[in-house]
Amino acid sequence: MNYLADLHVHSHYSRATSKASHLHGLAAWAAVKGIAVVATGDCTHPGWFAHLYEHLEPAEPGFFRLRPDERIDWPSLVPEGIRPAASPADIRFVLSAETSSIYKRGGRVRKVHNLLYLPDLDAVRRLNAKLATLGNIASDGRPILGLDSRDLLEILLDQAPEGFLVPAHIWTPWFSLFGSKSGFDTIEECFADLSDHIFALETGLSSDPEMNRLISALDRFTLISNSDCHSPGKLGREASLFSTGFDFFSLREAIRSPRDAAGNQRFTATVEFYPEEGKYHCDGHRKCGVCLEPARTRAYKGICPHCGRPLTIGVLHRVMELADRPQAVHPAGAPAVHSLIPLLEITAELLGCGPSSRKATDGYVRLINAFGSEFGLLLDTPVAEIRARGFSLVAEAIERRRADRVIRRPGYDGEFGTIRVFAEGERAALCGQGRLFGPVEEAPKSAGRRTRIGLAGGRAAMVAAPPVERTLNAEQQRAVDSVAARILVQAGPGTGKTQTLVSRVRRLAAVADRPCTVITFTNKAAAEVRERLQDAPGTARVTVATFHGYCLTQLRRDTPELGVAGPEERAGLLDELFPDRSGRERDELSAALGRAFRAGTEPADPPELARYAELLAERAQIDIEAVVGRTVRVLEQGGPAAEAIRRATGHLFVDEFQDVNEAQYRLVALLAQTSTVFAIGDPDQAIYGFRGSDPHWFADFVDEFAPETHQLVRNYRSGAASVAAAGAVVAWNPHSRPLAAMRAESARPGVIHVQRCASPEHEAAWIADQIEAQLGGTSHRSLERLDQEATARVSFADIGVFYRTSRQAETIAAALAGRSIPFQLVDLEAYYTRGDCRPLYLWLLLLAGLASDDEQLALLGRFAGVGRHSLRLLRRRLRTTPPATGSFFVGDRLGPADGPVGEALHRFGDLYVRLCALAAEKPVDRVLLALAAEYTIDPQLPDLVRLCQLSLTFGRDLPACAAHLQTYGDSVLYAARAEAVTLS
Repeated sequence: MNYLADLHVHSHYSRATSKASHLHGLAAWAAVKGIAVVATGDCTHPGWFAHLYEHLEPAEPGFFRLRPDERIDWPSLVPEGIRPAASPADIRFVLSAETSSIYKRGGRVRKVHNLLYLPDLDAVRRLNAKLATLGNIASDGRPILGLDSRDLLEILLDQAPEGFLVPAHIWTPWFSLFGSKSGFDTIEECFADLSDHIFALETGLSSDPEMNRLISALDRFTLISNSDCHSPGKLGREASLFSTGFDFFSLREAIRSPRDAAGNQRFTATVEFYPEEGKYHCDGHRKCGVCLEPARTRAYKGICPHCGRPLTIGVLHRVMELADRPQAVHPAGAPAVHSLIPLLEITAELLGCGPSSRKATDGYVRLINAFGSEFGLLLDTPVAEIRARGFSLVAEAIERRRADRVIRRPGYDGEFGTIRVFAEGERAALCGQGRLFGPVEEAPKSAGRRTRIGLAGGRAAMVAAPPVERTLNAEQQRAVDSVAARILVQAGPGTGKTQTLVSRVRRLAAVADRPCTVITFTNKAAAEVRERLQDAPGTARVTVATFHGYCLTQLRRDTPELGVAGPEERAGLLDELFPDRSGRERDELSAALGRAFRAGTEPADPPELARYAELLAERAQIDIEAVVGRTVRVLEQGGPAAEAIRRATGHLFVDEFQDVNEAQYRLVALLAQTSTVFAIGDPDQAIYGFRGSDPHWFADFVDEFAPETHQLVRNYRSGAASVAAAGAVVAWNPHSRPLAAMRAESARPGVIHVQRCASPEHEAAWIADQIEAQLGGTSHRSLERLDQEATARVSFADIGVFYRTSRQAETIAAALAGRSIPFQLVDLEAYYTRGDCRPLYLWLLLLAGLASDDEQLALLGRFAGVGRHSLRLLRRRLRTTPPATGSFFVGDRLGPADGPVGEALHRFGDLYVRLCALAAEKPVDRVLLALAAEYTIDPQLPDLVRLCQLSLTFGRDLPACAAHLQTYGDSVLYAARAEAVTLS
């Protein structure tokens, strides 16, 4: 089957798009254009995915169509009076999305856009569920992710093996694979070991196949063309023509191999914008009106001759840098190329008016009604037929276009170029005739020339050197090479603390005389250390864990069944043990428990707290905060268990030593009796005082063990001004030993800027402006707002925003979300774990089998007739009644009861059964809306709408949705491979 496809569009959820960019608007205009297959675009956005789910149904394999039962006023979506030959209901859709990856690779910030194509809605759900853990996919139809393009491809292959990825508009200077500002020089440099999975590239509006075929490295790739339209009327600015099966998989294989094994051409042609019309074709500086070809740019050394600022290097220049052929060479089987001028532009030129004028639109409508579709007229209708039907000047224009006799004015620095068919004098004469469709009196001469494409000056040497880790300085090397048994390193900020720690681990692990144990404070730090140690000799015997992870592993050597009681279990047990105490008194008891556990002692003050520990012991459980203290007591008591811990520990390394609390210090001190110890940190960077840590343990280690001490004072991260200012502040901190002055090794001077703002909102907007300026812009719109030449200086992960109050954080977070800037919030609760959404969240956990007894009782407590006293009795009954096999729901385990509690249990059980049945048949969002009705929650509540949109990603997979919410319901979202601005 022969058909046209436009596989890169955007919905109204993307920035700077038309409100008409919905499925019905796209289908209506596709019929007008003569396009049979359109990409949905933006399927990663929860809101747009909901729109797709509601309005589409499966058609041919991997293709979708609009649901036939919908009544649509099609004429209202297109120009008045237009009657295309095709029906919008016959248009097919392919699930697709574009992502914007901004990340660091090879020592440079990279900004690359990629197109994703997926065969079914379940694949989209799986992909979105993964991407939702890495960035904010709800802020923009084209989400900005701090995710390496190679890792994005890996995620797509994992979640949707039948899908494929195509790098988008590969030459756009700011946001593309080969972009001059932030791209790569080769496919392999970008996608590394997964490069073989890339089989097609999108040329973009500012380049065409002729330009791309100057580069031999691109010979193995199919070149596709799409419109990248932001309004339905722009569909088909570029498109691809196929002669293959009418389904997703045939389309994919035609793109992969344009000619099949039998020699049939199944990807027949691309429909191209004239590349000069693209807004980044030539070099230039829009603010100064300077447009240059590559040779002149080189003569000006890349500097604007008017203002002295750097020129924006265009696509043609960048192609010439990477070209290795003087002339284009098209591989066998490559699709043909048709360069077109949009019909509305031809009509407007003939009428001497703008394309958006009513006059041009009326002429366009007349042509569509006469010939059935835009592409049918531009590509297929013979010129003689056009002329015979009375459209003489249109026939002349199309004939000139087919003969490539057009006038070009190239675009540059974001300014679109123009392509005309007639010279100015000709247009005036034609207008003077007073008729759009009159006969041509005299054949005009060919005017203008195309920007010349050829190799001049050879390929520029622009391949970035591979990243090389900085070698250790003298102070670091002494710490790493020391033979002392106990070493304490005071490492100021930016001095290479982790590098020093890892280098020491590598050196001792290579000896392989005993195991190595590295203890960190966070999972993030542990992951970073593991990553740096991978593939190093001897690291198979290296354990990297947090204090709690290390200690729990040791305790479970002898007690594998040992369970851990978290905050909810502690609260329930205290209520069970002390029913007569008020909530405030039980909170005070919980705080006393925490203090005792952090000190490494058994709770004994007040004495009744010992009952809590006894009850946990009876149930083979341990409080999460008591894990370190229990390990300390095992070591203090000695014996086989202690010896096993010491043997398994071997060489001990402790990161962020300034943040240990009393129990953690006692653990390190006990292990130091038999293990070598390498502790590193900085007392001036202690941040966990609220958890009982105190930097005085840093000094106590010196007094108790007389370790060999080292100081790292070379700051490689900050400018001199920043280092000096920080030094002036920390000089006021109490120090047990002389403080060595920090030295800035960075060539950057560092700048401290004081800004006064009129309101929190103004402050947040100013912060967002500064972040965009540092990033060199995150979108084309932000580039236009920047006053200076935008150059990427940092990536998202390099930026932190510190604030004093959570209200400030919410305001700043809203400003960043409004700009689609990915961020991580520290110490902010997930919206669904509080307020009206909390019971809905707990119900999802319950229906997925993930809710604890106490969480289920919290839901039961919302029913009339169940008060605190009743809950206490029910909790006690649960503790004393062993659960039946396969029984999870507390309503089943509690059995019948009398009075109001019995009625509440009956209603609780009935609701549970109804929701289980609903969840088996309907998507998660329907379950949430049913719960909202049960609790009389407004379905338009913003947090509920947000939660429902997120749930659409999971479809009917409620367990996966609940697990996702539970995993990321804490205050910190951390993804090892994604980058985000940190708010703390």
